[in-house]
Amino acid sequence: MRRALRLLLAVAGLEGLGHGPVRAQQVRLLVPMDTLIAWAVRDSVDAPAQYNVGMGYWLHRDFDRAESHLRRAIAIEPHLAAAYLALSYLPYARRPKLWSEEDRHKVPAEWQSRVDEAWQFRRQAFLIDPLVDLKPLALMIVPASALGLRGNRGAAYTSFMNGLGSFWDGQYGRAADFLHELAGKVTEADRQRFASWFLWYEALAAAHVGDFGLAAGDLRILLARAEARDTLGGGAMLAFSNANHYRYTLACVLDIGGQSQAALLLLQEVATQDAGLYMAHTRMAGIYDGLHRPVAALEERKRAVAANPDDGTLLFELGDALARAGEFADAQGALRQARHANPRNVRALYLLGMVASQVGDIDEAQDAFRQFLVLAPSRFSDQKAEVTLHLEKLR
Repeated sequence: MRRALRLLLAVAGLEGLGHGPVRAQQVRLLVPMDTLIAWAVRDSVDAPAQYNVGMGYWLHRDFDRAESHLRRAIAIEPHLAAAYLALSYLPYARRPKLWSEEDRHKVPAEWQSRVDEAWQFRRQAFLIDPLVDLKPLALMIVPASALGLRGNRGAAYTSFMNGLGSFWDGQYGRAADFLHELAGKVTEADRQRFASWFLWYEALAAAHVGDFGLAAGDLRILLARAEARDTLGGGAMLAFSNANHYRYTLACVLDIGGQSQAALLLLQEVATQDAGLYMAHTRMAGIYDGLHRPVAALEERKRAVAANPDDGTLLFELGDALARAGEFADAQGALRQARHANPRNVRALYLLGMVASQVGDIDEAQDAFRQFLVLAPSRFSDQKAEVTLHLEKLR
């Protein structure tokens, strides 16, 4: 999925920003818009295709079509973190003064529901994947006032916006360099006083380039602030206000950085404080898989489903784990539920066909395989060929 999400886009140039008022990051499509549209039409149930064309429409300032395709992307794949992140900032592209209105607590009544939904989408994006593709951030035109930058702070604003612009084509190292330039040489005491928005984006950029020590350090400061209910600035630039969400993000960064045992302890604390935070169970399941503890991993996947029983992706992951454990009858039941929860989940259809074949349920296997061939996008060409062979054998 992540590979398919790599947009064929690139930065056209940020070197002209200077130290004056920063203009919008100038980006361009490397693939013509007509091609992205044709891809989205041909693969109408392919979430990455819908996401990519949605981002293209945003770039062309056709915000209605952009929103439509981004929402379609998450309808197809409810765990597509990048689409949630894009949707969370689209209202601020539609209405640029929303930044200042939210900061002054003067959001018009007709926009309040959009602001509330944007916060939900932003939180969802980073809970699904703390290392979500950050391309949508490059399209943000954040006013300096929203960052608390006033007076003669043009150079700081330029460095930060250049950092965001570097996310467009995945240049996380370049983004980290801009943020390091902005921070300068500081002591740990100085870092404790940095604005929360800076610590958040520095942590994200650092995690993407493998500097897990810096990322974890920044997240620990944010966690402590959230526990003390001290934000030190951020507003819509942040994803979380809940300390448990920062604890979860820290745990994920520690896990990716190779500290799985420390991550497990934090995730267990996260799940204890919020039983409904199902991604904590999913993350623990992944860690247990890596530690070759399949029984513990399977138990965590069951807990994830119990916390969010209508989530088709969680049901698919449970069915996949049950199938790998050789529990085919239970896997078939979980995959049936996954199909019901999200009929467009082609991975669930593919695996349901395989599991049904394994238990001798030929009718369900044929039905799942046929539906897979109807819905599966073109990037599943290898699986389509495999399923065609399976159907021939079943006949």
